Amino acid sequence: MALGNSQMILAERQYLREGEVEISERAFNLIIGAMLLWGFLLNFATVALFGDKVVQLVSNMNPIIFLIAYFALVLVGNLMVSKGGALVSFLGYTLIAAPIGMVLCLCLRGVPTSVIKEAVLITAIVSLSFMIAGTLWPGFFLKLGRVLFFSLLFTIVGSLICALLFRGRGYRVYEWIGAGIFSLYIGYDWARANTCARTVDNAIDLSASLYLDIINLFIRIVSILNDSRNK
Repeated sequence: MALGNSQMILAERQYLREGEVEISERAFNLIIGAMLLWGFLLNFATVALFGDKVVQLVSNMNPIIFLIAYFALVLVGNLMVSKGGALVSFLGYTLIAAPIGMVLCLCLRGVPTSVIKEAVLITAIVSLSFMIAGTLWPGFFLKLGRVLFFSLLFTIVGSLICALLFRGRGYRVYEWIGAGIFSLYIGYDWARANTCARTVDNAIDLSASLYLDIINLFIRIVSILNDSRNK
């Protein structure tokens, strides 16, 4: 999911900024892969080692305070990623991934291991498929930025209305829609990666966008699979 004004950021990152050095395509892709792996390993460690403690901690907190703290950390992380250099972007990326690990502890509570494994596999297949599509048809995906943003916004509003006014009825439809939107976002952000200047900072920044796309897709796939299993 693109951070900030995606069109402006895309235009800025197509050229080297003062003091930046372009790296090889292989090194650029390796950094993106390494950063994604770092975020996923951080999440896995949080869920595997501290899952119960996190759930207990959050359960004892005021939910409003938790939400404020969560969004504050993610917002600060996003600002660091989009505005800072490579080191600051790495710290911002970590600041985004760490609280998302806590959210995953809550989302995966009570979900069977078999469902989680299946969701991981499906997420990996879908992510790889849309990365390939973003490589083959970059022009198509780059045109979707604004459409995806407003589609996601309307989906969030619609799901909140379902949860608050209709006691969750129809909410599952929005899970499917959200999964589709984040799948397309993966193709969009990978297409962006193929058009930006190959620098360490850009690789880390784009990793943050792809990480958010993939994690959001995973959460929705888990929800869909778990709901189907419980019917």
